Amino acid sequence: MDAAVKVKVEKILRGEIRYTSANLAFNMLISKMQKRLKAGSVDMETCMKEMEEFLAKYPIVAKVDLANIAAL
Repeated sequence: MDAAVKVKVEKILRGEIRYTSANLAFNMLISKMQKRLKAGSVDMETCMKEMEEFLAKYPIVAKVDLANIAAL
């Protein structure tokens, strides 16, 4: 994930940008991370690590969604 996309993903996780994926699992991950950040149970670094792991596991989702996020 390049730096520009990483910044946008962080904004999505903080709720500053609204993004909805066509992939249900990715949407669920975003929602889970947003709730955990809001509750203060995790920090942004932990969320980004989990996001990277998910995207590494599902490269097709990563390709499509990261391209869409970059275009925001």
